[in-house]
Amino acid sequence: MSEVEQLKEEIEKLKAKNYELVGEKRKAKADGEAATAELEQAQKERDEAKAKLQRVTVELPRQNMLEEVAMPNMAETLFREITHHYDIGEGDALISKDSGEPLEVEIPEKGERVPVKLDQDGIRRIAENKLIPSIRAMIKGSGATGGGATGAGTSASTTQTGTQSESAPARRFGLN
Repeated sequence: MSEVEQLKEEIEKLKAKNYELVGEKRKAKADGEAATAELEQAQKERDEAKAKLQRVTVELPRQNMLEEVAMPNMAETLFREITHHYDIGEGDALISKDSGEPLEVEIPEKGERVPVKLDQDGIRRIAENKLIPSIRAMIKGSGATGGGATGAGTSASTTQTGTQSESAPARRFGLN
């Protein structure tokens, strides 16, 4: 066999090997793409499961607690007002947005400072310590008047005003 024929034979062997390697490369690329697609699907399912777990274990119990402590139809507003002033940390601890420190309040009967959490007691402590004055009217049992609260109602003030107008002369402004 001549040298040219040997080289041609060697070239044919290299072409066959190249064809084989290209085929393996295509198969590996296809397998990689399939694995990537499976990974993306698994990550999507994981993210959906995490979101559902977050909703079931954190958001729904928190919403139920807020609805219990808040006046009717005020739970969402109460939550927005609290989160406007504080971040919610681990274990529902409230964190000051200004200082980044956990919120603590003085408990007079204990004589100590305790951390405040986003729970019924924590919300009441925020209201009692007037840390967010606007929430006092948003929570049940806050002693708020007006907005449908019972107590010093409209009928008492109407009666008083009616009595005053009958016994006192009408006020006149301007020239008499």
